Amino acid sequence: MPLHPLGAVGERRAAAGAWLAAEYVRRAAAVAVRRAPAQDVVVAASHFLPDAAAVAALVRRGAFGVAYVYHLVGERPGRSVRTIWSKADERAGLALLRRSARVVFASNEPTSSALRARGVEPVATTIGVDVSSFTPARPAELPPRCLFLARLARTKGLADAVEALARVRRRVPDAQLVVVGTGPERGPASALAERIGVGDAVEWLGFVSEADKRRALARSRVLLAPSYEEGWGIAVCEALASGVPVVAYRHPVLDEVFGSAYLAAGPGDVDGLAELAVRVLTDPPYAEELARAGRTTAERYDVGRVAELELDAILRGRCAS
Repeated sequence: MPLHPLGAVGERRAAAGAWLAAEYVRRAAAVAVRRAPAQDVVVAASHFLPDAAAVAALVRRGAFGVAYVYHLVGERPGRSVRTIWSKADERAGLALLRRSARVVFASNEPTSSALRARGVEPVATTIGVDVSSFTPARPAELPPRCLFLARLARTKGLADAVEALARVRRRVPDAQLVVVGTGPERGPASALAERIGVGDAVEWLGFVSEADKRRALARSRVLLAPSYEEGWGIAVCEALASGVPVVAYRHPVLDEVFGSAYLAAGPGDVDGLAELAVRVLTDPPYAEELARAGRTTAERYDVGRVAELELDAILRGRCAS
């Protein structure tokens, strides 16, 4: 199957809003002028403007349009330049997809409901994870190491994870936090860790390869995921597939996807987050029970099974068009 990528912005440039904006404009313009070979199906990996513009351009040349929507930013609070840009980008992308995409996959019910309110009828799907490639660990046998695995953005709750570590160390003095990811919150969170006395207990790995990410999971006793926004929870599923218990803020999407397989504190409840982490770190039989249940839950989202269901939906849509 031939692929015709529009290009990608580099990791460092993505951290700078101006570079990202310029790359978006370049990619959106490219699809309007590039004469890609005719395709039967074109798939957009997101609903934002560059991907939606690619779908619209290739649909005009006879392709069948498909798109994925993981979460919407339209209701996100704030008036920062990045937030305003994202909302405008989303509105433009959805307007194109309403006219050009015949199948729009949504990965959770809140997003599906929001899409219907915007005139898009979604097809329910989920995100696939190559579960069989993750080797279940035995977290109870490891040192008390917590893992944070996400883009270092404010909505991901990195500061909450750092504050939770300080509370955990009152009960588990040798507990550590390993942070995997890059983003604008690295500096403020590092300063916070120093200020509250846990700077030496936080390890910053930055951006890592897939192999190094899996090694980080295999070395961890618990994943801290205090995110305030979730489109699905890939890091949560990868942790569960690795046999790593997950402690997160309760979120409707996580409840829908993972049910009781993760431990939940109320959003913003750092004390509750820390208390749940302490139990995982100090109760080995409980941690082992969570690890087994988590792996079973993750297996429902094996990528092969998800791909078969999505292909069936695309073929049915193609036949009906």
